[in-house]
Amino acid sequence: YGQRRVVVVGIDGLGGEMLREEAPPEFQDLMKAGAWTLHARGVLPTVSSPNWGSMIMGAVPELTGVTSNDWQPNKFDISAACKGPTGRFPTIFGVLHDKKPELRVAVFHDWQDFARLIEPGVVPVVRHLNGTPPTIAAAIEYWQQAQPDLLFIHLDGVDHAGHGHGWSTPQYRAAVRAVGGLIGDLRKAIAESPAGPQTILLVTADHGGTGKSHGHPTQRDLEIPWILAGSGVPAGHEIHSLVRTIDTAATLAALFGLAPDACWTGKPVAEAMPR
Repeated sequence: YGQRRVVVVGIDGLGGEMLREEAPPEFQDLMKAGAWTLHARGVLPTVSSPNWGSMIMGAVPELTGVTSNDWQPNKFDISAACKGPTGRFPTIFGVLHDKKPELRVAVFHDWQDFARLIEPGVVPVVRHLNGTPPTIAAAIEYWQQAQPDLLFIHLDGVDHAGHGHGWSTPQYRAAVRAVGGLIGDLRKAIAESPAGPQTILLVTADHGGTGKSHGHPTQRDLEIPWILAGSGVPAGHEIHSLVRTIDTAATLAALFGLAPDACWTGKPVAEAMPR
């Protein structure tokens, strides 16, 4: 179990401001354990597909071509500026499949549309579940069995609470607290596994929100948390340099010893890299 593992948890709709106002204890514990900022920036427009796309594709929507939630691999307004081996804009998953095919990668996603952002055939295990608790439960079970090199988990419950009740409402805060508890469960499962000492956990988001929606060009919608903790990561370190969601793909590549793809404009978050 000597090689590094990485687990990513992406929480749809979790704005950085929400955690600045009230961070559940599990988020506070994670920040104490690692390097973090609550002022990382997503991309415009502040909606899901462009932001998840930019997170895993390491570039802004005007390059990836993922400019709205209507985007489909065969339906877009702007074509991808670069094409990887699959003919699609390269994601971190495609890059790992191409450069390090021996790595075991898995994706568990709560929002059905997440999977369409990934190049077909590059991730052997892609599972869609309905709801945040079932998604994390299935991901934990898979981790306990397989401890893949990269496990990416997409959770949608916080975004649903924002749309249903409003960002910053008691119901929204309850959803954030609930996801904090689930992150606590995940951290426990990682710590108790043979690969625990070599594992790094990244918790981030796609966008925040205002009122009962998002997509506004506001700081509340744009700013997201970015928290990296685990083996060798500086503990309790607030990151003061600029962190953008496009830097996530480059950081993940660097954690696996790879340079960013030539198409990417994001760069590894140097302040957070394991020492």
